[in-house]
Amino acid sequence: MKKTLLACLLLGLSAQSLAATVEVLHYWTSESESAALEVLKQALAAKGDTWQDFTVKGGGGESAYSVLQTRMIAGNPPTAALMEGKFIQEWGALGFLSSPYTKEQTDAWDRVLPPMIQQFTKYHGEYVAVPVNNHRINWLWINPKPFKALHIPIPTTWDEFFIAADKLKAAGYIPLAHGGQAWQDATLFENILLGLEGGEFYRDVFERLDSKAITSDRMIHVLEQFRRLHDEIDPNSAGRPWHESVELLYSGKAAMMIMGDWAKGELMQMGAVPGKDFLCVATPGSEDYFIYGTDSFAILQQNGNATAIEAQRHLADVLMDRDFQRRFNQIKGSIPARTDIDMSTFDICAQKAAKLFKTAGATGRLLPSMAHSMAVDVQTKEVFFRVLNDFFTHPDMSAKQAVAQLNTALIAVKGL
Repeated sequence: MKKTLLACLLLGLSAQSLAATVEVLHYWTSESESAALEVLKQALAAKGDTWQDFTVKGGGGESAYSVLQTRMIAGNPPTAALMEGKFIQEWGALGFLSSPYTKEQTDAWDRVLPPMIQQFTKYHGEYVAVPVNNHRINWLWINPKPFKALHIPIPTTWDEFFIAADKLKAAGYIPLAHGGQAWQDATLFENILLGLEGGEFYRDVFERLDSKAITSDRMIHVLEQFRRLHDEIDPNSAGRPWHESVELLYSGKAAMMIMGDWAKGELMQMGAVPGKDFLCVATPGSEDYFIYGTDSFAILQQNGNATAIEAQRHLADVLMDRDFQRRFNQIKGSIPARTDIDMSTFDICAQKAAKLFKTAGATGRLLPSMAHSMAVDVQTKEVFFRVLNDFFTHPDMSAKQAVAQLNTALIAVKGL
């Protein structure tokens, strides 16, 4: 009897020692983002762990990273932080990230994660972040009701887009739902640049930072067409969060929206059905391309704190679990980071995205997003954000002035 009681006590202590408090910094506050996070919280709870929210509002994450840096410098890091692409590499270089995983774990991840995701989540060959999804950025979301009512075809070129926008505006609709924030403006810009000039020019501008491309007549033309988009949004867009623009699309006040597939997650939370209540088509001219953005949870240096390191291992086990990634991404709107997940239970837009991801990868048409930190470092992204936002919102700035400012600032950032 005493042995039995002792065994039970030891088992209880063992279970207690395995439990952990998992504090995660993030900036996901919309309905769909919160619902997707709930899947993570429930999965951790099933392991006996306690979720501790560390939320910093701001759709692009800039405010969150500032708060995180303060915590790190003070020696009080959370367990992990939501982080994108190049940010992970920069934080790794600062010595803020760690890789507390076994070779068995990371070998298993290597087998199911695409090389381009491994590129961003590893630092010096070791995983310092755990990826949960893959977003396609070049989506044009359509509310079909205005198009049917006015007998307007869905646009596949930018000329067709502006023709449709004029007809929609004349009928009292907002042609393009958009929130006037720098990251949202940059998202529009990378989409129209790709659609007008193609993937090689996209790489010249955003990956190679080629001065000849940036100051070219082609770039000036793209900027002029980008400026035209400002006439297709409503006058109340300044500072509006992206999910409020989704509501305009859902209600039928707006007819179109250019945004990554987190917009689909939000529409589905509202009860909209893909393929029926809204359509997912490529932004004009980008049908065969996949501009990608990946959400990952960076693993923060814990300075030998064994309890915190155990919490990080628990979190990674959940994040890389196949069933978790399936359920999480069905809500978030994205496709799983893992490539071994059956997509048959996903919506038609996600299935299309998964197929496009594979074909784009095979044909060299998989492109990293500038606006979502996959193509450029933080300083370079901020240059694009500032110049593009200034140009988009100040009609007195010419396209020639914008390219000159952009090129000068990028040269300064590159230290040339």
